[in-house]
Amino acid sequence: MKRIILGTSIGRLALSARESIDYAIAALTRPEAVGTVANDYLAGFLTFRLCKPAKTFVDIGAHIGSVVDRVSYYCPTSKIIAFEAIPEKVDHLRRKFSHVECHACALGDSEGEASFFVNDKKSGYSSLGKPSDSDKSRVIEIIVELKKLDSLVSSHEVDVIKIDVEGAELGVLRGGERLVAESRPTIVFESGPPSDNGLGYTKESLWCWFADRDYAVLVPNRVAHNDPGLSQDGFVESHLYPRRTTNYFAVPNERRLEVRDRARDLLKIRAT
Repeated sequence: MKRIILGTSIGRLALSARESIDYAIAALTRPEAVGTVANDYLAGFLTFRLCKPAKTFVDIGAHIGSVVDRVSYYCPTSKIIAFEAIPEKVDHLRRKFSHVECHACALGDSEGEASFFVNDKKSGYSSLGKPSDSDKSRVIEIIVELKKLDSLVSSHEVDVIKIDVEGAELGVLRGGERLVAESRPTIVFESGPPSDNGLGYTKESLWCWFADRDYAVLVPNRVAHNDPGLSQDGFVESHLYPRRTTNYFAVPNERRLEVRDRARDLLKIRAT
């Protein structure tokens, strides 16, 4: 059903309703987690609208295209490039979004073939990372093509990159060094609780990657405000339950005021 209504006004209304329901359920059952849910909602609101007109939005871990759909709706002049590793999902994306440049591969810091672990119950949790023992019964291992972002995207017009790859974010970034250096995009990335997925990436090394490239890492509700970004300790601490957020914004420091003001416009915040 999700695939059928995706790309329609009914689909967008249904997604918004689900987000509101998730917030209400959190308020009733897990009040300490309301801040996390609110920040994740805000992250989506900004992500769908942040790309500047006629610039490029890159969706890494596109799944069935929920983000592609809403970026297409709110940023109709933007070019969209999508990446998805699960072949069946790629076929769907290409049928549903013919205007989108869609690549069938996983992204990392090397090229070749790699094992990809598909969660057959919740395919959105599929990843290059090895599943935990408790998840193994729900996971199917497939072999996918592994590429570097730099080998597939050369545009200097990339304005926003969204990364949701279930713990493999640092590998994607390392494979996109040139693109990030040349385009200096805003990068929206998911970062959940630490897990031993065999990839060897840590929260500290993820934060350092951004800091070394003069990026500020921000919680969604600070993007539209004056905030220099999280320290390394603050970023690591924000993953403790109840998490501050699941989604973070990494903004080049030289673009910090520009992105702040665009977020203020989108949220209709009056500068004080």
